[in-house]
This record gives sequence, structure tokens and C-alpha cells, in this order.
Amino acid sequence: MKQNEILEMLSLSPKTESAVKTVFTKKNFDEIIKTAYLGETLDYPLLRRKPLTRLAAVIALLSKKYEDYKSLGASEEIIAETFRDVALRANLYYERTGKPGISKEDTLWFRHIIHSEIFKIGALQFQPFEMIYLDEEFLGEPYMNFSKTQKEKLPSGAQVINCHIQHGADLSTEAVKESFIRAQAFFGEVYPNIEFKAFLCYSWLLYPEMINLLPKSSKIKAFAKNFEIISKIQDSEQAFENLFGKAYKRPPKIKNATNLQKLAAENPKAFGFACGIKYL
Repeated sequence: MKQNEILEMLSLSPKTESAVKTVFTKKNFDEIIKTAYLGETLDYPLLRRKPLTRLAAVIALLSKKYEDYKSLGASEEIIAETFRDVALRANLYYERTGKPGISKEDTLWFRHIIHSEIFKIGALQFQPFEMIYLDEEFLGEPYMNFSKTQKEKLPSGAQVINCHIQHGADLSTEAVKESFIRAQAFFGEVYPNIEFKAFLCYSWLLYPEMINLLPKSSKIKAFAKNFEIISKIQDSEQAFENLFGKAYKRPPKIKNATNLQKLAAENPKAFGFACGIKYL
């Protein structure tokens, strides 16, 4: 698929799209694309480029990754929805900075698309994964704790489907249910020789103390019910970054705050990080 066709698929803001097109014409752009994600570590050359160049390079690479996704068996809908994560993050970056581009963190995240290993299927994103436990045994330093029984039931390295929640994802009960059903069927077709044991989700949206404070009508509360919470930790960094855009020890009170932002400002210790499992 050509770069302009990818741009049309993404539906970027007019200013961002125009800026990206100017980068496409640079003399050294082909070399930037070739080296963008080279290397065996996560210190990719593209991370050392300017935000707009990072965005343009990722979009150019999508035109090459399109055929890879097609060959895996992904439909046009799944490919388009997967690639639009680039537009989502680019638009959020523009809202924060007033400039076109993407952050280093988002550039690093897009390695999953470059490796053709993440798929947006309905409301959620999914990727084939090997079970990891974020504890001292895996990290080399204390963090989360998991029971011996849990590790025996789902051993480290077991094949799972990692679940991610995009900013603004539709977490209505029906949308989430459909997403899980479609994802299980899709992964069964695309990876017929792999027996996936469970959906895995590490997220601040699963933290029990926060969930307990949400109203019964909360979509986040309903989403969390899909998972068996197997560990938690009072680490609010991911939560506050998602809610306020920066890492705060205590979240600020802001004008026109959402209900969740108000809850975080009033009950900061109720926010943390949890691991959930949905067995197949």
C-alpha cells in the first residue's frame, strides 16, 4: 500500500498530515526508514529523531507492513483499526504539545506494529505473548507477588493473548464481549499451532481499590469483571500518567475534570496497578 493511501486510512488532522508529507520528500528519508527500528535492543535509531520525523517514518513503514498483516490473515478492518493507533497517538501528541509528531514512548510502542504482533479487534488490542510474572524472580527486584499455585496453574512462558486498552476505548459490556470472542477466533485461525491458555492484562484499570469506588454503572468496573485479579500493587504511575499526562506523586485538581480524574485527586491511594487473567 502506498504512503498516501496509508495517510488516507489513518485520517490524521489536516495540519499533521501536511507536515508528514513534507518529511516524505526529504532526501535522506529512505535511509531513515531503513534504519528506524534496527538493532537487538530497544535503543532504536528512530528514537533519536525529531518527533515529526518519528511519525513520518512510522507511517512510511506502515505501507510496508500492510502486506505482512495481510499475509497473516488480518482483514482490511483489523489492519485499518490496528494502524489507526498511530493517528490516535499522533493526535493526542498534538493536543499536548501543539506540534505534529509522536513521543519517544509511542515510537517505542509502535515496534509491536513493525513486528506485526499486535491487532486491534473490536474494542481492544491483542498480541500473542508468553506469560510473564512481574515479580522479583523475573525483574530481579521486588515488585508484584504471585502465589505458587497461580504459577503452577499458568506457568511462566505459557502462551497467552496480551490485552491492551487504548485511550478512549469503548468499554461497554457488549463491545468488550464481542472483542474477546472475535480475538479468540482470530488467534485460533492465525496461529493454529499455538494453544493459548488465557487473556492477560496488566493495567491500572484493574486495580481493585479503585474499582470498588466506581459506581455500579461504570464501564471500567464492568470491564474489570472479565478478569481474575492475580496480583496488585499500589503503583499509581500508569494511572496518573493516563489521567493527567504526567507522573505525579499526588494528582492535581484540574478544571473540567472527569469523574475519574476527580476520584484520583480525592483518593490518590486508591489507584494502582494490577494483573488480570481471563482463562480460555
